[in-house]
Amino acid sequence: MAQEPMRESANTGTGTRRYTIPLAGMSLPAVPGRTDTKGIVSGLMLSLAMIGLLQFGERLDTALIGGLFPVSGRVIAFTMIGLGAFMYGLVPGLVVAEINPLIATATGTSPIAPFFFVTNGLICLAAVIAGKRFENVITWKAVLSYTVLASIFMILAYIPLHVLYFKLPVDRMLSLYGVQTAFSIPLPAIFLFAMLRVVRDAGFIEE
Repeated sequence: MAQEPMRESANTGTGTRRYTIPLAGMSLPAVPGRTDTKGIVSGLMLSLAMIGLLQFGERLDTALIGGLFPVSGRVIAFTMIGLGAFMYGLVPGLVVAEINPLIATATGTSPIAPFFFVTNGLICLAAVIAGKRFENVITWKAVLSYTVLASIFMILAYIPLHVLYFKLPVDRMLSLYGVQTAFSIPLPAIFLFAMLRVVRDAGFIEE
């Protein structure tokens, strides 16, 4: 479906550039995004899907690399949080991002579970920043910009934790970040682009 780079503002009647949110209508800006019932409930559904996928990802990481560091989990988080933010904007994106840390903190599944509020929030922020840079988020430039920015945010966020809490040596930190980034940039971009294309081609875009 063809998408216009400019849309007339309902309030002012002037042309205003808007961030394309496929399921929320082009007239909505990325911040705060879609805050009606459909947007919030859709964000919640995506969050529940992410929680289920993360359970699978954790087992996959354990089987492949002994659970030494999350790879599948990061790919899943980048994909699902990016999907929520790209489709519905900031607020529903945060719903997708923060339900899992909330459950993890409440159940005590990880000693660093509260830290996931920060990292998942940064992933959502990266999606909104990248999305605002492009008039149409269903492009390779948009999704790759998002995964690159999110990967940078993750490295910057984890350095203090790895140095102060885990006391990891620098060489191990560099190898850890290198492996994670090698997966977290291309794979989520491929998955996210494919999902957004499906949404568009299915005719679910509201304008």
